[in-house]
Amino acid sequence: MPKLSDIRRIIPEDVDDKSTPTEIVESIAGSYNEFSDEIFQVVNGQLDFDNLARSKVDLEITFTSEGKPNGNALINSKLTNVTMLHIGKIQDLSSTSSKLTQFPYIDWSHQGNGVVKVNYGVGFLPGVKYRLTLELIQ
Repeated sequence: MPKLSDIRRIIPEDVDDKSTPTEIVESIAGSYNEFSDEIFQVVNGQLDFDNLARSKVDLEITFTSEGKPNGNALINSKLTNVTMLHIGKIQDLSSTSSKLTQFPYIDWSHQGNGVVKVNYGVGFLPGVKYRLTLELIQ
C-alpha cells in the first residue's frame, strides 16, 4: 500500500543570501532526495489500488422490468474520466423481503467531465428502490 508522503516544501527563506553553493545544495538535498527516492520506488513496481484515482458514490435507483432506470440516472464522479464501475453494497430501500436472484450488472456510459450515465441494470427486481454503493475508477 505505498502512498507518497507529504514533501517538505522548499522556500527561499530556507537559504541565506550569503550561502555557498554547497550550503544551498545541502539545505535542499534531504527533502528532494527523500521524495525522489520515494517516487522512484512507487513508480517502479509498487503502484497498487490505493494509488488509483477513484470515487465512491451512493446512487438511489429503481429499474423497470426491462432493466432501464426510472428517471435520469446520472452520477457525478468528480473524476476526469471513468474506465471502470464496480457495484459494492446493494440496499433494498423498498423494504421488500425478496432477494436478488442473479448477479447484478450495470451497463453505463461516460458522458464527459466525470459524469456517468446508467443505461440499464440486470439482476435487479423491477419497481424496487435500491441504494447502490458504487466505486468508479479513473
